[in-house]
Amino acid sequence: MTSEKFKEIQENDSKRREKLFYIYKKCLFRKTYSNLNVNLLKPTNPLSLKDVNLTRKEMAALDIHPVTLSVLCGTVIGDSTLNIYKGYANARLTARHSTRQTEWVMWKAFCAFEKYTTQNCLTFQKPDGKQRETIPKPGLGKWAFRTAVDPELTKLHKIIAPNNKKKVQRFWLNHMNDYFLMTLWLDDGGLCSDRQGTISVNSMPIDQAQCLRDYIETVWGVKCHVVDVASKRTKTNPVSPQIYFSDLDNLEKFLRIVAPIIPVKSMLYKVCLKPKDSSRLQRWTSELKTLIRQEWHSEIDAIYAQPLSVLMDEQELKD
Repeated sequence: MTSEKFKEIQENDSKRREKLFYIYKKCLFRKTYSNLNVNLLKPTNPLSLKDVNLTRKEMAALDIHPVTLSVLCGTVIGDSTLNIYKGYANARLTARHSTRQTEWVMWKAFCAFEKYTTQNCLTFQKPDGKQRETIPKPGLGKWAFRTAVDPELTKLHKIIAPNNKKKVQRFWLNHMNDYFLMTLWLDDGGLCSDRQGTISVNSMPIDQAQCLRDYIETVWGVKCHVVDVASKRTKTNPVSPQIYFSDLDNLEKFLRIVAPIIPVKSMLYKVCLKPKDSSRLQRWTSELKTLIRQEWHSEIDAIYAQPLSVLMDEQELKD
């Protein structure tokens, strides 16, 4: 057998493995979550913009489902990218998620972004960063996700990431629905014991973080502010902008928007607020169950049965 023939067989075997892996994961996920048609989802637009005519704008002209568009934009403005790579005419989305968030990335791949996914859209990578410092566990690592290149993604790229540089601007934020906030929170938000709630936007310039903060407060009515936090994780970006909610009332208001549309059970920990006040904790636990699917109530009970320190540690590891 020639070396060329052997290489061809290896490449074919690799492609078959990728295809089988893709089919297996997709079937397994669909078995758990049967209702994955993005066209059946009903996003909510902010009432504050109901009288604003946005139909003639660039974003309105995109042939992308409103849920998909909001999830795309929410994904991109975090640590993901929407770029046109060398040798390609069109853009593609690339992202990474912890394997602890497997259901979340699967929902993106097989529901929100299904129109743009291919059989080699998911690749497993070994732990790095914080994950590498934790106690090794089977299957712990990262999912590297990428879409196919697509002309519609290129049109979006020109709006939110011109010249491969992400740019948060109010004119396109006004086209976002509640799935944008949900994605922003599940990707980059977190509950913490001292501040209770924060959205990490460390990859943004401070003025763009302020633009996002203004949008959240003005359009959705949730009061928040931008804080520069010293970053221990990178020398190239020593200051890391973060959005803090002004108080618990505003954090709860934000969680009321995102909790009802969280699509997978494993991400419910993101809305399990644990105030120190026991009466407020009891009230929020009861309210939260009215916001999510009834069949997920037992998951809420299981999360709240954990001590606060364990819950916060688990969230940090998952993120």
